[in-house]
Amino acid sequence: MQAERLASVRAAADAGGVPLVINARVDVFLSGRGDAPADPVSDAIARGRRYLAAGADCVYPILIKEVGVVGTVVDGIGGPVNATTFPGGPDVAGLTEVGVARVSFAGGVHRAMLAWLRGRLDEIVAGQQPF
Repeated sequence: MQAERLASVRAAADAGGVPLVINARVDVFLSGRGDAPADPVSDAIARGRRYLAAGADCVYPILIKEVGVVGTVVDGIGGPVNATTFPGGPDVAGLTEVGVARVSFAGGVHRAMLAWLRGRLDEIVAGQQPF
C-alpha cells in the first residue's frame, strides 16, 4: 500500500515538474509496535526495495541500533539508505563505513540545543552570567 502511495507522489511530482526527493521511512525497528514483523531486517529490506522501485530516492529505516544491522539493510536494499545517529546507536563514521548515503540526527540536535539553553537559563536564574 505504501509503495503505491509513493508511486502516486512520484508521478504527481514528475508530472508537475517538481524536483521532489522522496525519503521513504520504514518503521519496523521501532519498539513497542504491536504489529512488529518477526524478522524486521528482512521486512525492512523488502519494503525498501519496493519503495525504491515505486520511485523513492532513498529509504529511511529509522532507529536501527546496531551498525552491523544497518550494513545488512544497506546491502540488502541495494540503493540509497538514510540512517539515524543517536546516543548509544551507530555513529557517523560507522554509518559511512557500511555505505549509508545520508545520515540524520533526527531530534538529537534540537534536544542538545534545548539542554544547552536550559543550562544557560538556570545560570541566569541563579544570578550567574551565562556567557
